[in-house]
Amino acid sequence: MAISGLCRMFTRLAFAAGIWALVIGMTASVASAASPAPVPGPGGDRSGVSRYFSGPQGFAIPTVPCDPAGPSATDGIMADQLNPQLQAKMAGYMNAYKVSCARKVTQAVKDRGLNQRAATIAIATVIVESSLNNYAQAVDYTSLGLFQQQDWWGTREERLDPAYATNAFFDEVERMYPGGSWNNEAIGEVCWHVQRPREDLRGLYAIEAGDAALIANALWSGTSASGPQHPYASGRVTTGRSADGRLEAFAAGADGVYHAWQTAVNGDWSQWRFEGGPRNAQLAVAANADGRLEVFALSDSTFDHMWQTAPGGSWSAWANFGGGGYRLAAGNNADGRIEVFASNTTGVFHRWQTAPSGGWANWEGTAGGPANSRLAIETAADGRLEVFALSDATFEHLYQTGVNGGWSAWENFGGGGHDLSAGYNQDGRLEVFASNANGVFHRWQTSPTSWSDWAGMGGITNAELTVARSADGRVEVYAINANAASHAWQTRPNAPFSEWETFGGGGTEIAAGANADGRIEVLATSHAGVYHRWQTGFSTWSEWAWLNDAGPAMS
Repeated sequence: MAISGLCRMFTRLAFAAGIWALVIGMTASVASAASPAPVPGPGGDRSGVSRYFSGPQGFAIPTVPCDPAGPSATDGIMADQLNPQLQAKMAGYMNAYKVSCARKVTQAVKDRGLNQRAATIAIATVIVESSLNNYAQAVDYTSLGLFQQQDWWGTREERLDPAYATNAFFDEVERMYPGGSWNNEAIGEVCWHVQRPREDLRGLYAIEAGDAALIANALWSGTSASGPQHPYASGRVTTGRSADGRLEAFAAGADGVYHAWQTAVNGDWSQWRFEGGPRNAQLAVAANADGRLEVFALSDSTFDHMWQTAPGGSWSAWANFGGGGYRLAAGNNADGRIEVFASNTTGVFHRWQTAPSGGWANWEGTAGGPANSRLAIETAADGRLEVFALSDATFEHLYQTGVNGGWSAWENFGGGGHDLSAGYNQDGRLEVFASNANGVFHRWQTSPTSWSDWAGMGGITNAELTVARSADGRVEVYAINANAASHAWQTRPNAPFSEWETFGGGGTEIAAGANADGRIEVLATSHAGVYHRWQTGFSTWSEWAWLNDAGPAMS
C-alpha cells in the first residue's frame, strides 16, 4: 500500500475507534526509537515523526487560518479543479482552506523574488509536514504551522504566519544551496536537506513533488496583488499559462486566430484549433485576477477579445473590443486588473478593467506616444506598470506614477528601431531589448527610477525579439530574422549576458513561455507554420519540431 494510503487508513482507524491516545503513543515510540530528543537548535533534527503518519484530513489538531480573510470563493473553485489531477497524498482532499494555505505560501515565494520551482519545493514540504494544515498545536515536540517548525525557527506567532514560515524555510534553503544552486537539485532532496527527518522518511518529499508542482503553478498567476504580476509578451504568436499550469498558444493566420494547448501540465500539445477572430492579427494574452486567461486580437480594421469562462476551462466567443490599429500589449495592475495598450497612426491608447476580473473602461488616449509603434509592457518591482513604444523613428517610455495609479508623460527612451521586448531581473530591475539594422541593444534599470545607457549586444540584424526567464531567475533573450535564430542569456542572475549562440534557422516571429516546472518553451513561425523548441533540463534543449500539426503559416 502506498504511504499516502497508509496515512489515510491510520487516520480513519484513529477516528473510528476513538484511539487518539494510542496513535500518539505509537508515533511517540517511533520517534524515541529513531533518535533521542532533538537538540533545540539549528544543529539538531528539525522535524518530528508523528506528522508523517497523519493523512491529509489530519488528526483532531487545532488549526488557524492561513489567510486572515479566510478562504476565497476562487480557492474553492481551484480545489475542485485540482482534486481530480492530484495523484499522491492530497488526491481528493483539497478544499478551500488548504488552497488558501498553498496560495499564501506561493505568494510569499513570489514576494521573495523566487520562481515557480521554489513554490513547488515549498508546497511539497508543506504537504509532507502538515497536509497543508496550519497546525496551532504542537504535533511533535514544539513543531507548529504549515512547515512544522520547531521553536528555534521563531516565535509561535511567526511560525503560524505562512509568509514568515516560508521565508524562514528559504533562508535555510539559500544557506544550504548558495547562488541559486537549489535549482539544480532534485525537489525532494532540497526539502529533505532543509527539514532533516529520519533517513527512512527521505523519499516522502519526492513522492509529493509532482502534485506540489500542479498546486504551486495553478496558483502562480492568481496569487494576490502584493507581489508583481509580470505580463506575457505580445505578437503574432504568443503563449500564456492556464490556471492549471498548462501552456496555451495562439497564432494569427491570414484567415483568423488559431489555438493549441498542452494536454497535460509540462506535456504534449493538442492539434491547432481554428478560433476565428480578426485576420492577420497582433495578439496579447493576460490573466484575470481569478486565473482566467483573456486573449486580445488586433487587426488593421478591428479589435476583438475572448476569455476563458472558468480558470483553465473553455473559451467564450469573440467580442468586440475596439477599432483597428497597429500593435498592442497587455499587463496587470498590482490589484489584478488587466490594462491593454494599442497604437495606431495617431499615437498610443489604453483601456483597463474597472474591477479585477470585471468590466472595462472606455478607450482613452495617453497624450501622445509614437505613431504606429511596437509596444512592450513590464511590471516594476513595486507593482507599477511601465510601457515602452518603439517606432521606426523614435523610442518612448511611459510609466505609472503610483501603484494602480495614473500615468506619467511620455519621455524619450532612445532612437527608432525594428522590434523590442522587455523583461525583469531576479532583483526586480527591468531590462529592455531593441533591434535595428546594427543588431540587438539593451538598456536596464540601475535603480527603480534610473536607467543605464544603451549597450550593444551584437547579434543578428533587424530581429524579432522575445524574452524569458530561466528557472534560476536569469534573463534569456531570443532573436529571429529571415536568416537565423539566436539566443543569449545572463551568465548568472542580475549579471551580464553571454555571447550569442545559434538557436536555429530563420523565421518570421518568435515567442517564449515557461512550463509549469520552469523549463522554457520557445515558439517560432515561418511561411510553413509554427514550430517549437523546449528545455529538456535547465540548460539543455530539444531539437526544433512542429507544434503538433504545423498550424497557420505566417509570412
